[in-house]
Amino acid sequence: MSDILEYAKSNLSEFERGGTSSNQIFFFDYEGIRYVLKKPLMVGDNRSPFWMMMNYVFDFSFESQIENLDKVYNVLRDNPHIPPATLVAADEEAVIYEFAEGSAWELDEFPQGTNNAHILGQYVGYNHQVNHRNCGILGVENVRDFRTSALDYMERCISLHWDSETMLDRKVRILFEDIKEMDFKSSRYSLIMADMCADQFLFTGEDIRTCVDLDAYVVGPVEWELCFLFHQIEDWNSFKAGYEKYQKMPEFRKYDKFFYFLMALNSYKNKREMEEYWSMYLFR
Repeated sequence: MSDILEYAKSNLSEFERGGTSSNQIFFFDYEGIRYVLKKPLMVGDNRSPFWMMMNYVFDFSFESQIENLDKVYNVLRDNPHIPPATLVAADEEAVIYEFAEGSAWELDEFPQGTNNAHILGQYVGYNHQVNHRNCGILGVENVRDFRTSALDYMERCISLHWDSETMLDRKVRILFEDIKEMDFKSSRYSLIMADMCADQFLFTGEDIRTCVDLDAYVVGPVEWELCFLFHQIEDWNSFKAGYEKYQKMPEFRKYDKFFYFLMALNSYKNKREMEEYWSMYLFR
């Protein structure tokens, strides 16, 4: 599909602009079909705290992810429960998908919809079927020891950004000492969405329809994804029943603090997030 990539990059300035986050979004038509173009912004040294974490923990870069994006897409395309937006073409400057109908959901928590919890359970359970030896970008998977990689990042982030004598920074450092002593062992490394939440999907009304954000899919501990989903889905029993179509639900709640702490450290540019949101999960 080099023709559409060449066309898109040559005419980018003329396209309708959408939102901006980790990507600048554009909309355009080509040969009678509507497309969405994502222009990656978190490349090179221009990374947000979250993507810095992804780099240190998973050896992640957008450049490498895009090189292997077809592997992620092929797994998700075969998932019978929630389709991904159709991937058309990708290189380091642009990723193009067919336009998908539906509405965004602005909250992290998933709406109940008609049967969202059960469908999500099946979707995630399907993705967790394959047990990989290592973590990292799907197809690269060069992180052998997730726990060590995550703890190294935590220590580095704390030394750089949580090293003051404020009460909050001291609480963070004390909690890190507890986290280091946690007996963390994942049941399996599988394909997970590291930033799993409802705004990565499109909906028809409140019914989940399409996965439209493939950026942060990596091979990692399944407990990571499950810990966040547990707080985003109201009907957990339905989710669990869907998940167990494929395998038994692993124990994951005991690792809540490990993953929430890992993510919460990324709020160092706005530490009020640690006090007002993350603290209810970490400092109870």
